[in-house]
Amino acid sequence: MKVPDLFKGVRYVGKAEGDRKTYYVFESDSGYLVVAPNSTGGFNVNIVDGEVPDVVTSLFKSKKLTSGRLKQSNRRPDLFGPPFASLNALYVMVALGRARKLKRREGKAMVFKILK
Repeated sequence: MKVPDLFKGVRYVGKAEGDRKTYYVFESDSGYLVVAPNSTGGFNVNIVDGEVPDVVTSLFKSKKLTSGRLKQSNRRPDLFGPPFASLNALYVMVALGRARKLKRREGKAMVFKILK
């Protein structure tokens, strides 16, 4: 995928609060971009496939989920295989209003509730 194609048709969707940062989510023609400021004054950008919200909703509707559980129990390693792909997918879900981050934790892992 070419970099200029990533930013075609970009529009702001929403934000998700992580433990230490706020993640801003944008939708583009090629999927979702999860953007977070870094310590050097720049930004980190991660790409999430456009079909992720529908896949997560269909597999985990009304369930509590961690990024580790999403990565282990999915049938789509192409979507959740790379490091932090499952966590970024959950941030996209929160920004879209299809999930919410709970105050509860499982060990060190954040817990998300996938909404109907």
